[in-house]
Amino acid sequence: MEAARNLTGKEQERMNRLRKWIKNMKYRHKLTILLVVTALVPMTVLALYAHSRQSTMVRSSDLEDMQSIIDQTKESIDSQTAVYSSLLNYLTYSPDIEEIIKEKNIDNYTAYEKYTEIADPLLSVPKSYHDAINRIQLFAESIQVEHEYTLVPLAKMQEEWWSSELKNDVRIQWMVDADRKEVTAVRMIYSGQKLDAAICISLDYDKIFQPLTNILTDENGGMIADENGTVLYNRSSLEGTGIQKTDKAGTAIKKLSETCAYTSAESEENSWTFYLYKSQKAISGSVRRLLLEEIPLIAACGLIILFLGMAFSRLFTRKIEELTRNMDRVNHGSREVTVSSDSEDEVGILINSFHSMMDEINRLIDEVYVNKIALKEYELKALQAQINPHFLYNTLSMMNWMAIRSNQMDISKVTLALSTFYRTALSKGEDMVTVENCIRNMEAYLEIQLTMHDNNFTVEWETDPEIKNEKMPKLLLQPVVENAIEHGIDEKEEGDKKISLSFKGVGDDVVITVRDNGMGMEQEKAETLVAYQAKGYGLKNVNDRIRLLYGEGYGIRIFSAPGEGTNVVMRFPKEGKKHED
Repeated sequence: MEAARNLTGKEQERMNRLRKWIKNMKYRHKLTILLVVTALVPMTVLALYAHSRQSTMVRSSDLEDMQSIIDQTKESIDSQTAVYSSLLNYLTYSPDIEEIIKEKNIDNYTAYEKYTEIADPLLSVPKSYHDAINRIQLFAESIQVEHEYTLVPLAKMQEEWWSSELKNDVRIQWMVDADRKEVTAVRMIYSGQKLDAAICISLDYDKIFQPLTNILTDENGGMIADENGTVLYNRSSLEGTGIQKTDKAGTAIKKLSETCAYTSAESEENSWTFYLYKSQKAISGSVRRLLLEEIPLIAACGLIILFLGMAFSRLFTRKIEELTRNMDRVNHGSREVTVSSDSEDEVGILINSFHSMMDEINRLIDEVYVNKIALKEYELKALQAQINPHFLYNTLSMMNWMAIRSNQMDISKVTLALSTFYRTALSKGEDMVTVENCIRNMEAYLEIQLTMHDNNFTVEWETDPEIKNEKMPKLLLQPVVENAIEHGIDEKEEGDKKISLSFKGVGDDVVITVRDNGMGMEQEKAETLVAYQAKGYGLKNVNDRIRLLYGEGYGIRIFSAPGEGTNVVMRFPKEGKKHED
């Protein structure tokens, strides 16, 4: 009893708060709620009544639409088969085909000449105009030797999958093999009671039945059966139909009728029957969608009433809302004033004062901030203009002259190498350089490295003169050679240290190889060097750069073994090959 009294007390408290909220609500809001409730009640009653009447109409309309769609699909497929039937009849009565069938005793040369000049165009050209045609074949008693795929001896017809289904009939016979994805139209040609020849058109299964496939969705399915009840085509995303691949058409339709509604159409060109079925759930879903379409209409009417009730209040607060949004944009960095007012009331005065304040702020920003940034940009451009390659070259030249004057030949040698290195590296701003330029760049770089390493390693060069003028991206080889020094010979403590560079032309490609006789590594680890990004500009960057420029077939490969050193092979196409591609 005490718990019940506590519950009653809480409910009474909630009701008191609700009454107080309604009592303190603005009259405009009370009127708006009254208008919405008054309008929604009759609208809901009318919508439920209309829904009960329209649901029946929707179910009937779905079946009519399905019948219309399957009729159109049947006509589309019939029009295709009619074209191929006409083509088959044309070939059957073609004088050139009749001549090939009747001439049985001709020498091989004459036969080959006729086959090539007459039969091949007749049987091959239609493929150019009809992409659904896989091949057209003539099987004839007069053909002794098979000519490509178009002309075949009659005896070999028994090897075709459709030969066992043929009837002794001069009319066109249509056969379908869903497993082979092939549709075949065959016409038999008799001389009296004797079979002289047969013309066969093999068609693409998917393209012939494409019109039916195009109309299928997740909610329906399609089926085609022949006069014997064999299912030629069945495709559906529906679950629970229970249809087996070996089921006859009658069995399949019986299973479908338990969970689906279906319509059918008879082909006028052959003995096929077309079925289009749709799940009962999908049809019920159409009814539900109709109801969902009605609910937004009622909600829209309610919103219209709500809008009318709030129109006057919005009219008086519109300018204040615009001013608030404009001030919020200013707070987020915008300097544009979009609100304006020509009234002289309090809101108009507030808007005009804000406009004047922003004009003054914008003027100060333009005067102080923008001018200072422009000055900084000018100073930066002036500084950049002072830094140029000529200044660097002249400085290095002066250092070389001072070293020679002081008889410091080692310093002179390094200075000249450094000058050559930067001259060939910068290459007057060009992105592509010749292989010869790359070689000179590497000679200068290795000259500096030899000096830094007290000549504790040797360099071997192997250069193909024919590729010196081939183009390659600049600064492509330096990271590879640097890796060979730092991670190859520098880690070797005993024995001779050697780096070999090879520049060769292999076919249409340029192959550059960098070898070192350092410590080496496991091949698995070597292969990861082009797969993962290392610090700085590593081998992965070089490999990615080549592949981006020339395609996936080019790049670098690394071969290594512990104690045997490392080979890095770089491959890219010659300039002529690149233009051809």
